[in-house]
Amino acid sequence: MNRICVAKIATAHGIKGLVKLHVFADNVQLASGDLFTNPTGDKTLKITLKNATAKHWLAEVDGITDRTQAEKLRGTELYVNEDLLPETDGDEVYINDLINLEAVDKAGEKIGIIIAVENFGASDLLEIQPAESESFYLPFTDDTVLDIAEDKITIEIPEGLLD
Repeated sequence: MNRICVAKIATAHGIKGLVKLHVFADNVQLASGDLFTNPTGDKTLKITLKNATAKHWLAEVDGITDRTQAEKLRGTELYVNEDLLPETDGDEVYINDLINLEAVDKAGEKIGIIIAVENFGASDLLEIQPAESESFYLPFTDDTVLDIAEDKITIEIPEGLLD
């Protein structure tokens, strides 16, 4: 069964073992309960969401009682089974569904393959790997992502982006 990363532990918070979570799901409740710590294994962490901050959610991890223990969890990704996710509406798409899609231009010419979707704080970026050159990032906006189909994504690269 496929798993989807719904959150990532950013860092410890305070001295009592709380952590800050980057939550990737619109429904933040997906980032609570028993969550897997990798896409294939059986290890889980029991997460209890506490409250939102400006950029994160504060959370309690069952069995973690001090800052030192919480710091060891930094960078841990938290997963749920894909079948727990709600169906998407209309033009909504799960990030996981974009990975490995062929990226084409308006004329249908292949540009590359989507290898990742990143967000470094400002907005989502598609990482595209062309066949013959280094990967590049394309902002995930209405101006650059023209259409998402089951087997490809049609994009427009802004002038000067690859210069």
